[in-house]
Amino acid sequence: MSRLRLPSLRTLLLLSFVLVLLPLILALGSALYSLENLTGYSREAVYRSVRVTQGGRLLLEQLTAMERSAKQALILDDPALFDHYRRARETLKAELRALLDAAARDAEMYRLLRRLEGYEFDLYAMLIEPRMAKETKLAVADQFRQLRRLANDVWQLSISLVGKNLEALDRHSLQARRQTMSHLMILLPVAGVLMIFFIYLLNRPIRQLDAAIRKLGDRDFEQPIVVQGPRDLEALGQRLDWLRIRLRMLEAEKQRFMRNISHELKTPLANINEGGELLADHVVGELNTEQAEIVRIIVDNAGRLYRMIEDLIRYSQLQDTDTVLRPQMIDMAQLVDEVINEYEARLKLNEIHLHRRIESVEIRGFPELLRSMVDNLLSNAVKYSPQGGIIEIGLFKKGGRMIFEITDQGPGIPHDERGRIFDALYQGRVGRRMGIEGTGVGLAIVNECVMLHRGRIEILDREGWGACFRVTLPLDGVSR
Repeated sequence: MSRLRLPSLRTLLLLSFVLVLLPLILALGSALYSLENLTGYSREAVYRSVRVTQGGRLLLEQLTAMERSAKQALILDDPALFDHYRRARETLKAELRALLDAAARDAEMYRLLRRLEGYEFDLYAMLIEPRMAKETKLAVADQFRQLRRLANDVWQLSISLVGKNLEALDRHSLQARRQTMSHLMILLPVAGVLMIFFIYLLNRPIRQLDAAIRKLGDRDFEQPIVVQGPRDLEALGQRLDWLRIRLRMLEAEKQRFMRNISHELKTPLANINEGGELLADHVVGELNTEQAEIVRIIVDNAGRLYRMIEDLIRYSQLQDTDTVLRPQMIDMAQLVDEVINEYEARLKLNEIHLHRRIESVEIRGFPELLRSMVDNLLSNAVKYSPQGGIIEIGLFKKGGRMIFEITDQGPGIPHDERGRIFDALYQGRVGRRMGIEGTGVGLAIVNECVMLHRGRIEILDREGWGACFRVTLPLDGVSR
């Protein structure tokens, strides 16, 4: 089954935005829905409470008006007054119907209103009965007091009903809050999980690109570059892999060229150097002063050029990934002492004092590379040290690592050049200004040696001193 192809970065960003926003929109919609329900319920509860309270009061007023109109009509035998009674009764009936609708959810109120409605109808039927005597009707009219008591009970019950509605409103509000919180507790984690998922989808190819670029910067051209993610980032990974292949080809061509040209130059240069030394030794006859000076210049420059070619060959070998290196246990204190002994003559000639702080340290590594590292650092310190200056060399262990430090009293390295000082063929402006000869590959060789031992090299600042290099290597840093 083939791997699922992701869309482009723009589509993925849009999709992630929509999917992460969707649970939040649902949560907001749920909250708005609950709020709308609560608002509607509140409006209805308030309306019912006010309506029932007002209706109970109005019932009392209408029954009082009906009683007065009915009794006056019976006593005065006035049909017009009885018409007032009928109109008040129609108003009462309308109010009763409205209250029955409003109180339909309250069984006690509904039952009380039905009872009031039935009593009022019985009373009306007796008042309009033509065969009933006037005195009897007046006695019947006294039953309006019973109707008023029922209306008063309705009014009192309506007041308590307001409290019940408020309690119901509180319960409904609490339920709405709980429902909203439960939805938020479900939807917000979903949004969080989706956000983390899309961050992972977007961050993974970026990390892969970063790792690929770092490998290219470290000249690791062997591992193919594979980027998994959005299509456009996968395409970018493919272009980086194409660049990796091109760089590997160029690196191989450069190594071949360096090896060939270096070896081709060494043979004629050795002949030139040997011929110059024969002339300097007067093998072919005596030379005058001018001729001897010319021969000395030839020999000196031939030797300088020979050393430059040796440095280039060494640097080329360090960068050749096909070179087989075999690590072994090394006594670094002995190695450093051997390199220092080779510089005794130069140190005495320049009256340079060497201070040592060397401890016994054993490290697993490549002897020739470590010797070249110490040799180049010491050579650099000797070249830049003033006449009668001091060089300090330190070697010790710390936390499973070897620390090698070398400090001189030269002009030091400007901060703006420290990022380039380990580049091949780069020579700082201080060295050019002082007229110090160099190939520009010494510190580059040191950096390559340190990298092959999985260590690091730093340039430190020490007050009153010049350049200070610190090399930190793991004691078992070589696993080849």
